[in-house]
Amino acid sequence: MNAERLFALVGMTNTDNDVIDAVRAHGGSIGALSEKKLAELTIDFIQLNTLGVALAFTSKEFFSRNYRDPIGTGPYAMSGVFYYPNGAPKVSAYLGTVPFSAGPVGNRGEALAAFGEPQETEEEDGDVYWDIWMKDGRQIKVDYNDELAVKTVLVSFPMKG
Repeated sequence: MNAERLFALVGMTNTDNDVIDAVRAHGGSIGALSEKKLAELTIDFIQLNTLGVALAFTSKEFFSRNYRDPIGTGPYAMSGVFYYPNGAPKVSAYLGTVPFSAGPVGNRGEALAAFGEPQETEEEDGDVYWDIWMKDGRQIKVDYNDELAVKTVLVSFPMKG
């Protein structure tokens, strides 16, 4: 599975063979998940730093309560995929196509061109912090730095109303 399609695994649990195989294929390990972090912080990540991607996991109960019922029997559900098109400290730039886009998404102009008018924007005193779009039942949240360069593109399910 190429990295662009990793978001298709959101909602599956950590014991699902598709999740295990995809994580392994990209140099990660399901064993990297910390029970302690998941219990204390409700979230943990599998960092695929050389790929420029991070996979977020929450407890199955948290995911079910906040998003939808997960697919699978594992204790943890993949809750989102973070893409880093401009990289970050210790994280390579994600060089693939961001899901639901046809071109690069490295700054806010490119995000607007890729996804259209946002459904929601966090903005204060002319500074834009993030935008949210809905595509095919998925939520795309793009976070920006002060220069409107993309920090992360998160693909997840929308939270329950």
